[in-house]
Amino acid sequence: MERDHTMLLNRYSAVTHGDTDNSRAPAPSLCVPRRSRLRAGIARSRVLPAALLGLALVLLTGAGLMPARAAPAIKPLSTAVIKSTTGLCLRGKICHVNKAGVWIPDRDVAIVSASIAEQVDVALYVDIEISTKPEMYQCNEADASGCIFRMKYSGPGLYVYGATSGNTYLGSNVTTTSITFPAGYGIVVKKGVPVYVHLDVRNGSLIDLKVDQDAWLYYVPLDQHE
Repeated sequence: MERDHTMLLNRYSAVTHGDTDNSRAPAPSLCVPRRSRLRAGIARSRVLPAALLGLALVLLTGAGLMPARAAPAIKPLSTAVIKSTTGLCLRGKICHVNKAGVWIPDRDVAIVSASIAEQVDVALYVDIEISTKPEMYQCNEADASGCIFRMKYSGPGLYVYGATSGNTYLGSNVTTTSITFPAGYGIVVKKGVPVYVHLDVRNGSLIDLKVDQDAWLYYVPLDQHE
């Protein structure tokens, strides 16, 4: 009994006098009350979504403040218009004209597209060639250099049915024909080399016609740095 009383007095003295020797203090319990653990879990579950929401807002507002990616620069594209004509083509005649129109580039160019507006409501058969050849029909399997574009069209024909007046159109109207080469490709024409429009026209109408045919070439200069 006296021994136990002495131990109690020693512990009381250590506490009251600020003795920090933990060797004599009871070991802390590792068991946390169940209610405390539950409250801690609820607190963490509430903090996590709030933090994620705040982070999302920061990212969204930051994205709005960031400068937008600049659009790719537009590269200049040049146009050449070749005016070509057969002159007066009499009714029922075939009007074949080499070099009906010409364009001579003043620099090395790459032609990337060509367009021809076709005639309408006229009984015409037209064969058109755009090339650097001095005459039509010289493009072939052995030599097709400088051959850019060729197309044909036939406008509605006039059908005369023996009436004293009026006529009837057979066929349908035609539209503009064009060709565009794949991106990054073009037909190269050297500086000073003429580009011709050759025409072969068959006038099947009942009147004399002056056939004017324009060709539009879209090209890119190859000597941009000169």
